[in-house]
Amino acid sequence: MPYDAAEALSLRTIGLLTRGALHEIANPLVGLVGSAELALGEAEPDSKLHERITLTHRTGTEIAGIVRALQAFIRLQDMPAGQLSLGEAAAEAVTLVDLVLPTHDVTLTAAGDAIVVAAPGPVRCSLVELLVDALERSNSKGTIALAVRVEGGDAVVAATGGGEFRLPARV
Repeated sequence: MPYDAAEALSLRTIGLLTRGALHEIANPLVGLVGSAELALGEAEPDSKLHERITLTHRTGTEIAGIVRALQAFIRLQDMPAGQLSLGEAAAEAVTLVDLVLPTHDVTLTAAGDAIVVAAPGPVRCSLVELLVDALERSNSKGTIALAVRVEGGDAVVAATGGGEFRLPARV
């Protein structure tokens, strides 16, 4: 869906703020997770304190994983075009969406492959958008798949329930 100039500016601003926020969140998380690791060694095993520190460590590690995944996604936006496996990109989009969105009873999958020449950032954005749109259309149950195939001269990624993304396939 094309964006007008105001929407594009808003999205750019949100992207810049998100990049900065992720950086600012990542730094204290390193301290939090590291402190929890040290405290675990000092806490009495099987104590309530040990359980609480374990929970803090596990939660901090999960949040750090989300932050790293989003930072990697943002870094992709600056990468130049090159040979790209749509199957790998689809699998990575599934992993990202599964990590950052509440998918509850929906299983996300990716299958198939095709090679294209494209910039990885916009491709990954398109694949994430396909998944998000499919999640919004779903009844919150079942499986949503990104199926990658070559059709004619195009590499096609189709999402369960509709929506697809096409690029010229690399032969």
